[in-house]
Amino acid sequence: MTAWIRRLIHGRDRTEQRPSEAALEQAIAAREQAEARQPVVTAVAAKLRRAREENHFRERIEAAFRGAAQ
Repeated sequence: MTAWIRRLIHGRDRTEQRPSEAALEQAIAAREQAEARQPVVTAVAAKLRRAREENHFRERIEAAFRGAAQ
């Protein structure tokens, strides 16, 4: 029996979404949410990068005062 006959007999609603369509919509929504968060993520990453660089320079300065090799 072909699929369209089966749908006709069982009365399946034609507007029902297939799982793949629902998954696609969820993926699109997730991507939009991730893109909306991107500026915040970028700002936090820049702040962490600056803190890491400051720590690196602080360690080098402290090592220089202790007389350690650089």
